[in-house]
Amino acid sequence: MKAALFSDVGKIALAEVKRTSPPAGYVEVQVRQAGICGSDLHSYYGHWNQSHTFAHGHETCGVVTAVGTGVTNVQPGERVVIECFSHCGECLYCRTGHYNQCLQRKGVSHEQHGGFAEYTTAHASGLFKIPASMSDEEGALVEPLAVGVRALAQAQATYADRVLVIGGGTIGLLCLAVAKAIGVRETLITAKYPQQVEMAQALGADHVVDVTRADVRDVVNELTDNLGVDVVIETVGGAANFNEALATVRKRGRVVLVAGYHKPLEVDLARLVWSEATVTGSNCYGFSGMETDFQAAIDLIDSGKVDITKIVTHRFPLDDVTEAFQVAADKEMGSVKVHLVVG
Repeated sequence: MKAALFSDVGKIALAEVKRTSPPAGYVEVQVRQAGICGSDLHSYYGHWNQSHTFAHGHETCGVVTAVGTGVTNVQPGERVVIECFSHCGECLYCRTGHYNQCLQRKGVSHEQHGGFAEYTTAHASGLFKIPASMSDEEGALVEPLAVGVRALAQAQATYADRVLVIGGGTIGLLCLAVAKAIGVRETLITAKYPQQVEMAQALGADHVVDVTRADVRDVVNELTDNLGVDVVIETVGGAANFNEALATVRKRGRVVLVAGYHKPLEVDLARLVWSEATVTGSNCYGFSGMETDFQAAIDLIDSGKVDITKIVTHRFPLDDVTEAFQVAADKEMGSVKVHLVVG
């Protein structure tokens, strides 16, 4: 089968690889559509682990084609979407509803090919069936939307809150979309590129701060009479953005960190001490209340409360994966979300 493999920093290309049967507890999924994630770009740049043996890709929608021994929750022919990790279901965290903290957590395709291939192998614990009404493109967007669902749940955001999202990339835009869907009082989002500004406006942001033209601190101070916003969702990473979050949240407000941080930061903790703001992380997805974040994301899309395919700006066949990554990596080319159409 065909699979996209990294060969070096900034280099990914299609290769012929052996197609294998799924081991016990796993299923084989024929990939229909897959998105290029910010974490995939971190690997592309060499910031994170860059496997040269297995295909990456976890924003995946496909059809189950084979099941390994012991799998009972799905059958061949069923359409599924896939979480990015597996969990054991038996450790302390799994048993208390926090399976994203599983002590046996592994990548969902652990030592198997991911979504940038004709077939992926996924652990049964990470699979969700999707309704027939949902398109493959919508299915491939469930995973990043679930990240947004989790972030807003971690923030405990309500209709009374002003919510600022730092970052106009995919995750930032989807946090905005979830904030709008749950009906928060007012939304603000920062954006760096014209396509991000346009996308944020299309998703209904009340205020879009183009950081090339305005200072978000000034905008927040003007809107809140210098009080600060109730909630800040930080999706970019880096010390400057963490400090921006601490500078714009009100006293006793909430900051949620969603971004991927890959090195230690120098941040203004004095601000945190004096403001008594709460800072927490948001790790992928799990249960938020009585429902999984993944199922909530499926429901938001299927109900039409989030018109999610707006964020897909580019679509490439798997054969053009090299160009797809080049476009995804260069925001000057106008990309927000780049998809590979496989099946």
